[in-house]
Amino acid sequence: MVRYRFIGSTSKDIFCIDGVNLFKYRWVNTGSCAIVLNPDTKKPYTFSIYEITLNDNKVIDFVAGKFNDTEWAFFVKE
Repeated sequence: MVRYRFIGSTSKDIFCIDGVNLFKYRWVNTGSCAIVLNPDTKKPYTFSIYEITLNDNKVIDFVAGKFNDTEWAFFVKE
């Protein structure tokens, strides 16, 4: 079973992984989902797994979804 680690959340259109703002790229849904826990409440959520491809063909995989109407949460594989 793959485990995912919470790396942060945002209510703005800015969130970086490895210095890359995810909101500047097109997220491609991989067709898979992950069950993750809100780090504060421990409530489980089912979020989609996405990937983005950078100009140098590097791929960044991440799990993202909304804890509420305005807050995106992000997770990566442990």
